[in-house]
Amino acid sequence: MARKIEREEALDRALTLFWDHGYRGTSMEMLTTTLGVEKPSVYASFGSKQQLYLEALDQYRQLVIDTVQASLNDAPSARAGLDRTVRRMMARGGRSERKGCFATNSALERADNDPEVQAIIRETFAQLTTVFRKAVQRGQAEGSVRGDRSAELLAHYLVNGIEGARILERTKASNRVMGEAAVLTLSILDPPAAARPQP
Repeated sequence: MARKIEREEALDRALTLFWDHGYRGTSMEMLTTTLGVEKPSVYASFGSKQQLYLEALDQYRQLVIDTVQASLNDAPSARAGLDRTVRRMMARGGRSERKGCFATNSALERADNDPEVQAIIRETFAQLTTVFRKAVQRGQAEGSVRGDRSAELLAHYLVNGIEGARILERTKASNRVMGEAAVLTLSILDPPAAARPQP
């Protein structure tokens, strides 16, 4: 009798596998081995490889949003939170970390031909932009973020910079390049010198 899959554990393992190998590079044999079950259990729990991929991608969406929100909320000020969070997200990952952003990887591999994948990725980036927009608005109210550009536009710029860095990471860009890119990206938030609050 096929072993029943613990859903959350299965999604975590499948997410790691899809993140490392992509959709095409992940076979059902790889999934069943990693999940420790037989194919009938996978189909019974998720319906198909496609559905398992979609659920893993949606779980990644929630993980990213929760992590970014917590990083922004835990900072002593809006600008400190923005600086810390963007630097972390644009930094090159360690050897034990997954490479790139799973949503970006999925967009490059599947979004053009898969409307379901496209919809989840669009929602991921929309929510991420909203989280950053709210932080930018707080920074504008504090005077630490420029007020001559809309918070929405600045948030989009940050998300674009972060996702571009995740692609660069896959090309093995150096820590120096990644760090300098983060500094330059964050500089878009700086208010004119005369308008900056005095320390």
